[in-house]
Amino acid sequence: RMIATPYASGLAALVDDELEMGAACIDMGGGTTTISVFSEGKFVYADAIPVGGSHVTMDLAKGLSAARDDAERLKVMHGSCLPDLADERDVISVQPIGNDTADVAMQVPRGVMTRIIRARVEETLELLRDRLSKSGYGGAIGKRVVLTGGASQLAGLPEAARRILGRNVRIGRPLGI
Repeated sequence: RMIATPYASGLAALVDDELEMGAACIDMGGGTTTISVFSEGKFVYADAIPVGGSHVTMDLAKGLSAARDDAERLKVMHGSCLPDLADERDVISVQPIGNDTADVAMQVPRGVMTRIIRARVEETLELLRDRLSKSGYGGAIGKRVVLTGGASQLAGLPEAARRILGRNVRIGRPLGI
């Protein structure tokens, strides 16, 4: 059968108590981010925004003048949405775009990358917060939000989500598999 992605994500990642007491599941994919709300064991609301992990990658590629594949690797290996005091001292090598092997890699402070990532992540979370409050189901979920999907694996994302959404946040993984 076919079912809506937000519904499937919620069923896969939420525990029984969350389904019963109310929770939101935010599935952060590559091109879209979906939100599903469950209350009293029922699926009551779904929404989606056209922003996801690939947008973070493109922001990095543009901001660092790097190839998309290199930007994705940098995001996965070194990316974070939370600034750290060591970020300005830590330096990351960024290969310039092109196939010329004579090009020397640029040395970029990790803080530059963190600021690029943080801006997009905060924008995404603010959009989700606004959609959730406009839905009328903000009270149904109480203080529980579960993040899932590939883009949710970004370091510091749960902390950023707690701050912006004002709720308890955990990373969800498919259960019972």
